[in-house]
Amino acid sequence: MILSWQFILMIVLSSLFLAWFLYRPVKPSLSDDDSNIAINKQRQVELELDLSQGHIESAQYQEAESEIISTLASELRSSSTKNVTIEPLKWLILIVLSTGVLSLLVYSQLAPKIIPNTDAALTEPMSMSESIEKLQDYLIENPNDFQALKMLGLAQVGTGNIDSSIESFERAFEVNPNDIDLLLQYASAIAANQDGMFYGKSKALIDKALSLDPQSIQVLYFAGIVLAHQSDLDGAIGYWQKALYLMPDSHPDRNIIEEALNTILNLQVK
Repeated sequence: MILSWQFILMIVLSSLFLAWFLYRPVKPSLSDDDSNIAINKQRQVELELDLSQGHIESAQYQEAESEIISTLASELRSSSTKNVTIEPLKWLILIVLSTGVLSLLVYSQLAPKIIPNTDAALTEPMSMSESIEKLQDYLIENPNDFQALKMLGLAQVGTGNIDSSIESFERAFEVNPNDIDLLLQYASAIAANQDGMFYGKSKALIDKALSLDPQSIQVLYFAGIVLAHQSDLDGAIGYWQKALYLMPDSHPDRNIIEEALNTILNLQVK
C-alpha cells in the first residue's frame, strides 16, 4: 500500500496540533463555585415561577428552597482548588501512535480498490414482465401497499394488459381514493378500453381529481379532453387556457396543450 504525500502531511499536521495542545500553558486551578451559584440561582428562579403559576404549594416551595440552600452550602464547603497535572510527553507519544495507526486503518478502508471488469459483475435490469412478477409476489404479503398497487397497474399498462391494470388501479383506489396521479392513470386505463373516450367511470374519476385539485395542470388537461369528447369546445378551451396560464414557458408538456388548443380553435373557425 503506497500512501500519498497528502495523507502523510495530514498525519504530521494532526500530530503537531496535538503537541501544541498538550504543551501549551494550563491554568493550575479550576473553581466550580461560580458555576454552582449560577445553577442554584436558576433553580431558585424556576422554583419561584412554579409557585407563582400555582404548580406547587407554599409548603413544597419552602421545602425545595431549603434543599437548594443546603445543597449550595454543602458544595461550597466541599469545593477546593484542584491542581491539574498533565504529562505531555507520555500523552503525546500515545496519541501520535494511536492517530497514526487509526489513520492507516481508515486509509486502507477508503483507498480505491480495483474491481475486475467481468461480465459476471454486470447485472441486467429487470424486464417489465419480471417487474410485474416481483410486484405481484410482494403484494401477496402486502396486499394494501398503495404504491406497489399503483406501480403494478402502470407496469401492466406498459405491457398492454389493460384489463389487469384496471383491476390493480381499482385495488389501489380502494386503499387511497384521493391520489391525483392514480385518478388520472385509472381514468386513462378505463378510457383505453372505451376507444379513448372519457365517459362513465373514467369521467367520474377526472371530475373527482378536478374537485381535489382544480389548479393541477394535468387535471385541467384531462378535464379539457372530457369536455372536448362531449363537444363542449368552449369548456375545453377554458380548461386548457387555464393550464397554459399556470404552466411555465419551459414546461415540457406545454406544446401538447397548445396543439390541442389550436386544434379546437381551428374546429371552431370551420
